[in-house]
Amino acid sequence: MDCKQIILNKCSVRDYKTKKVDAKTIKELSQYVNHCPKLVEDIAMDIRIMDNDVVYRQLDGFAGYHGILINAPHYIIILSEHKEHYIENAGFVGESISMKAYEMGVDSCWITFNDSEKVIHRLNIVTNKEVVGILAIGYGKKKTPITLEALKVGDNYSQADMRKKDSSQSKILPLQEMVYIDRWGEGADVNMLLERALYEPMDCVRKAPSTMNRQPWRFLIVGGKIILAMRKDSDISEYEKRIDAGIAMLYFEAVMEQTVCQVQWTAGSSENVYGIPEDYEIVASCEV
Repeated sequence: MDCKQIILNKCSVRDYKTKKVDAKTIKELSQYVNHCPKLVEDIAMDIRIMDNDVVYRQLDGFAGYHGILINAPHYIIILSEHKEHYIENAGFVGESISMKAYEMGVDSCWITFNDSEKVIHRLNIVTNKEVVGILAIGYGKKKTPITLEALKVGDNYSQADMRKKDSSQSKILPLQEMVYIDRWGEGADVNMLLERALYEPMDCVRKAPSTMNRQPWRFLIVGGKIILAMRKDSDISEYEKRIDAGIAMLYFEAVMEQTVCQVQWTAGSSENVYGIPEDYEIVASCEV
């Protein structure tokens, strides 16, 4: 995939033509889905592409903002075992599938759901896994960029009320405010990032979708190590934060592989010896 171009041009689509995606494209996408890259390789997943006549009638009223399900010709149901970092992994995998679909001329959109068990029951899925994501896919009528808005968090993420808003006028965080060199708050300039071959990957991360477009990621570069910290926001759920982190890691890793070399994030917190403020949490790191 030309990840850079996809990130620059891709947007979420909520209004779809009734035309089904052709069988050849569905087959190719299914092959990708079953072998797509993961953030954490040993997390078992089950990802299914299902048709409108199977999903829409069963989930309309139970999935989608206020229970109004986006009417698309197909849906991707992402199931995962409940394991450490499985939510970050879901964001990484789900957005990777969305990017692949875009490369193939297929539009997509993340779908809200309130209850994993209810989705499994209504779709008559036999599984010991948990629904961690739903994507609508098809050919869009009109493409409108959107980002996740705030959630009303219940007992856990699957009970969250997810909303979306138009982000066409959203401001993108300057690189100097997102990437720090050597110490927290020391903004990286463009020339410095170019010298380290990090400009394009970091610039693409700035364009990643995030809840309420709050752009919570901060990267601290110390020698050859890159530390990802996420801002703590009281009105943002743990699920949202982890999904946002997974998408940011995907964008960085994919563009790094395309432009420089392969990198591998290690998800998980670590001892804060870098002077990172308390309102940020270290969620991952990698070596470049």
